[in-house]
Amino acid sequence: MSKDKAGKFQLTHIRTYQVLKIEDRFDEEIKFFMPPAQGRGPILSIEAIILIKLMRIVDADYVFEFGTFLGLTTRLLLENLPDKKIEGERIFTLDLPSIEGIEFQGSDAETAKDAIGSERKYMKSKKKNLVNQILQDCLTFDEQQYKGKFQLIFIDGNHAISYVRSDTEKSFTMMAKSPSCIVWHDYGNPDFPELTAYIENLATTKKIYHVENTMLAFYLTGKDVEPRNKV
Repeated sequence: MSKDKAGKFQLTHIRTYQVLKIEDRFDEEIKFFMPPAQGRGPILSIEAIILIKLMRIVDADYVFEFGTFLGLTTRLLLENLPDKKIEGERIFTLDLPSIEGIEFQGSDAETAKDAIGSERKYMKSKKKNLVNQILQDCLTFDEQQYKGKFQLIFIDGNHAISYVRSDTEKSFTMMAKSPSCIVWHDYGNPDFPELTAYIENLATTKKIYHVENTMLAFYLTGKDVEPRNKV
């Protein structure tokens, strides 16, 4: 983790290959889906690959997702979830049951409207029984019931700063012992400047990485990211 001129820690920008070089126990095959037009809502294709890689790195037993939207990312994670002899639900995904009285930023209100009442894409999977769909405002969500449970947590819900802060603080409570990872989406998105500022401020106390040419930032424990090549 580098320091600025004032001696404070700052977010570390890395390249995609630095994430892909981290060893895991899996072969090269993944299951992927043709993405929709890369507009509002879904993560980009390269971001999807990085997210799968991070799930493999921590060899996730359990995954938590703030923001289900249409269930595209949920399905992606579900189909690539490490095989384990674990009974019951393994992916927990939280989304709003209603937008009434909710504070939004940027295009989030329209995104939320698209999601509510839609059939989630993960419902097409033969593994759909492994998903626990939670319909609740995350500000009122009780994280203590899942303390220390999740190896991978993906934050891509409401981008209003009150929600980003709440989701992040709850994620650190729910984060499992090493190795484990918290991933934020929309870092650097001009629609959500407060989110970017929040993550950069958090990086003064936590070792947080941003993958260049993506909107993914992550905090990873128990695994090292190699320095970038000097080229």
